[in-house]
Amino acid sequence: VMPTLNSRERQGTVLDATPPKRVVVVGQGYVGLPLAMAAVDAGYVVIGYEIDEGRVESLRTGESYVEDITSELLRKCLDSGRYIPTANSDLLIEFDVATITVPTPLNGRRPDLSFIQAASKTLATYLRPGALVVLESTTYPGTTEEVVRPILEFGSGLSADEDFFVGYSPERIDPGNLTWNFSNTPKIVSGINLESLAKVDEFYSSIT
Repeated sequence: VMPTLNSRERQGTVLDATPPKRVVVVGQGYVGLPLAMAAVDAGYVVIGYEIDEGRVESLRTGESYVEDITSELLRKCLDSGRYIPTANSDLLIEFDVATITVPTPLNGRRPDLSFIQAASKTLATYLRPGALVVLESTTYPGTTEEVVRPILEFGSGLSADEDFFVGYSPERIDPGNLTWNFSNTPKIVSGINLESLAKVDEFYSSIT
């Protein structure tokens, strides 16, 4: 079972004082786009990676297709120069943090993990020592350690126990909710070990 902390249990956690700078958000839908906007607002350089080129074109022109994100906010983030929507995976190079916010549609009675697997393979190509990868997609317990971690390790040649950090933080977006949004909804964070947990907690504490 992965170590976990909720927002009330963070006090006393020893965190690295140097925040990450370059964030990749894989998937720019109703979960990924609000996360990307929050990270830009917190001062990060954010690569919004989306394989749907139609969506990328809309994002580049400042037209939001996500209910909770106004086009005005999107254009503000674009104008900052710190939000880069793209379908080009080469721009994922040298990321400090990557979040996977891709869909997991039901296939019968089980979630289809093909999008998670594809995202993990892409990130593995650019994974470097010290980086953090967080899964947010809705899925069954064990996906992070049994699916994502092995793909990252195999594709990068690195070890999650020694070289990089891995965690899970379930998405909490309620589309259209005017009271509870990304910024004020409590997040649960977890990691495959205490070091990963501290890194995940550090990142989300900086944006929500």
